[in-house]
Amino acid sequence: MTTRNILLTAVCALTGVSMLQAADIVESVAPAQVAAAQKEHPFFQDIPYPAWSQMSAEQALKDARVGIDLAYERIDAISKIKPEEATFENTFLALAYASRELDQVQGYMHHLSSVMDSPEMRAAQQELMPELNKLSASINANEALWLVIRSAAAQPWVKELSPQKQRFVQQTVDSFHDSGADLPPDKKARKAEIEAELSQLTLSFAKNVLDSTNAWELIITDKAELAGMREDWMAAAAADALEHGYGTAESPAWRITLEFTSYGDVMSDCTVEATRKKCWEGQNSIGNGEKYNNEKIVARVMELRRELAELLGFDTYADLKTKRRMVGGGDNAMAFIDNMMAKVKPAFEQECKQVLDYVSRCRGEQVNAVNPWDRRYYLTQMAKEQYSFDPETLRPYQECNRVIKGMFNTFGPLYGVSYEELPTVCLKPGEPCPEGKIEVWHPEVRLFKVTDTATGNHLGTFYLDLFPRASKRAGAWVMPMRYGKPAANGKPHEPHLATITGNLTAPTADKPALFSHYDVETLYHEFGHMMHCMCGDTELESHCGTSVTWDFVELPSQMQENWTWEPEGIAQFAFHYETGEPIPAEMVQKLNASRYFLPATDIMSQLCVGKLDLEMHMNYAEKFAGKPLDAASSDLLRPWRIAMTAESPSIMRHLTHCINGGYAAGYYSYKWAEVLAADAFTRFKKEGILNPATGASFRKAVLSVGDSKPAADAYRDFMGRDPNPDALLESHGLITK
Repeated sequence: MTTRNILLTAVCALTGVSMLQAADIVESVAPAQVAAAQKEHPFFQDIPYPAWSQMSAEQALKDARVGIDLAYERIDAISKIKPEEATFENTFLALAYASRELDQVQGYMHHLSSVMDSPEMRAAQQELMPELNKLSASINANEALWLVIRSAAAQPWVKELSPQKQRFVQQTVDSFHDSGADLPPDKKARKAEIEAELSQLTLSFAKNVLDSTNAWELIITDKAELAGMREDWMAAAAADALEHGYGTAESPAWRITLEFTSYGDVMSDCTVEATRKKCWEGQNSIGNGEKYNNEKIVARVMELRRELAELLGFDTYADLKTKRRMVGGGDNAMAFIDNMMAKVKPAFEQECKQVLDYVSRCRGEQVNAVNPWDRRYYLTQMAKEQYSFDPETLRPYQECNRVIKGMFNTFGPLYGVSYEELPTVCLKPGEPCPEGKIEVWHPEVRLFKVTDTATGNHLGTFYLDLFPRASKRAGAWVMPMRYGKPAANGKPHEPHLATITGNLTAPTADKPALFSHYDVETLYHEFGHMMHCMCGDTELESHCGTSVTWDFVELPSQMQENWTWEPEGIAQFAFHYETGEPIPAEMVQKLNASRYFLPATDIMSQLCVGKLDLEMHMNYAEKFAGKPLDAASSDLLRPWRIAMTAESPSIMRHLTHCINGGYAAGYYSYKWAEVLAADAFTRFKKEGILNPATGASFRKAVLSVGDSKPAADAYRDFMGRDPNPDALLESHGLITK
């Protein structure tokens, strides 16, 4: 995390950690010490690609502590600058990168714990937490540092800086204000205590989620209990069972886990209700039960966040988090969610009636509520019947490598870039890296170089880690690992580095990875974030790529999902993996007809999560404190959900986005950005979804500028107007223009 992010007390990136920065500081502290550290500490190495095999937990502790010492030394030097000596470089820029080695250590540690989890790395993170909190508290309490920054910001030379640098100066001052720089000593001390406790709590929360997810498994020995499951799923589940010591080749067993590609398919396709119910019960165990129960952690986190917000002068934690975002405050975010819910509610109620009627017909009896373990199954069957279309028929046309190639063929010409795969190797500790190879952390990981086609400049490189494994956390995300030094002296910016991580359908022993449409959509979504990283071209690294305000960051990703639905986009990747034949036009038509199946239900489900998140961060004392988390969550959301025969545990038990990620009081931003994405895509629809001129405009106005200007200005630069607030509902046919 950068020092600026330490001041903000929340780490902001797509995975919940900050973006790593690497910059030359004009007024460098102890350059010889840094040079020595580069050689002795692999987490510091200023090389194009990290040496992953050298990054042990033990080494992480050593390197982090050297990074902490360097940060203290630099901050002390900045604190001693006299007003007449202050420059942009030796104050604001120096402060931004005072912790650059520490940033890199923390980023790599977080990445490795997400993709190659180990008890040792977890323990190292836990051990470091008090020291990191002490550093953060020391910055907040440093009156001399704040005096230097405040004085420098008032100097006449600030007005002569470029607009981007002036923006950065104001952002730095704002971050000091928002982090309590003007608090009295006793309140600063209490703030430090709160942040320290929150750090430990959120680590424990994430550990409980991962451990409870990995602890559950369902072993099936009777094939009849898996009726309805497709052949490739059965093969993968049998292979997984064998790998874990269950069954034999002659007498197979099938292993189901809480990876979405495992249990999620059972919930959609298995015709055996008892099996679906067992999987639902398994999902309910995440962050639950005696050993992994997150309920008390969630309660304490909410109490501390409320206290922190009040300490800093905000009415609610949501106000603290959203004050400087596009939405402009917690009340505005709540109004956005509530207004959308009200607009969607009439159509949602009609859809609920349709679902209950369908379930009643299937069961041969009138039902007024759906079993929660049956909901996904009946919706899947209902869609198949309504559209005479089974989405599983798409898989043979969506082979992993074809999808990646098609994605490149789409967004390469659109944004004026090209892609090249680089040779990789996964090394054991101590092994030398063969010449011509680039090291990765797992044999499945791939690496791609991105080049600007007009200039030939190397824009950046990204890792691709797509398949599930026990040591990888669930979900999909992009992590910017390093933004290259800005363009200077006639040279382009140095290459960026990032990673796409997912848990998509993996290959089996006899078949390649055949993606569901959801898999394809997920990959295109994350690739939108990736192009935001790769196309970043700003005067300061701190403004580059995905460092935009949180409710704008999902615009590129959500907009790029549209290409997986449009016939022109599908034509780029959908070819039968055995015959090479393009996907039939009739199948594409059926896919598009099914796109907005129960659209109000789809939108309402995500609005519910946004509602719960905001209510907990705004009204916890009134609506949740002293009540069971599951019951309070159900009571809040019952009017916005289809009637169920049983209540599921609160999603807050395992919603890492909102507890230890960047979406605390910010889950609304998914729908906020989806409105922007639906609106922005109307320009592509009008001018051509493969039109390179439109793509170049989007790259220039949005992807390249990052946070170097306000998000609303960047949006207006592309669309020529403010967003249409009803764009999403219009695209789903829920309201008309």
